[in-house]
Amino acid sequence: MKVQEKLKTSQAKYKMRYDKHKVDHKFHVGDHVWLHLSKERLQGPTKKLKPIRHGPYKIVEQVIENAFRLNLPKYMNIYSVVNVEHLKLCEPYMLIEDEAGLDQILPYIGNLAFDTMDELKEDTLLKNKIHATRRGEIELWLVGLKG
Repeated sequence: MKVQEKLKTSQAKYKMRYDKHKVDHKFHVGDHVWLHLSKERLQGPTKKLKPIRHGPYKIVEQVIENAFRLNLPKYMNIYSVVNVEHLKLCEPYMLIEDEAGLDQILPYIGNLAFDTMDELKEDTLLKNKIHATRRGEIELWLVGLKG
């Protein structure tokens, strides 16, 4: 009886220690994410100057509860299965609707031009979007200012 109680208490301690580092996430297959690489994982003499976040990369599959396989390029020479603590959800650009827009760093000036280029008579809400993130939902607003 005492052995079983000790076993249960030690298992509970191990579970608490394991769950302390567990990261809740809302990633799904097909999402685009940024990959955070520590300086130890980067290679080469100029590793201090290399970017820490890479991407955005597409999630190909969910391997286990908190590990995903990414569509990484071959030249990175790293394993494609990554823990969720190294990932950050890539927020979509406000003005770009399609996936091809993820390759653009800055929005194209054509995306800023609206159907009518008349001056606005008053401040107007042009576009409203709700986007799900790991920490909940955020509301994105595109506002046209008077004049």
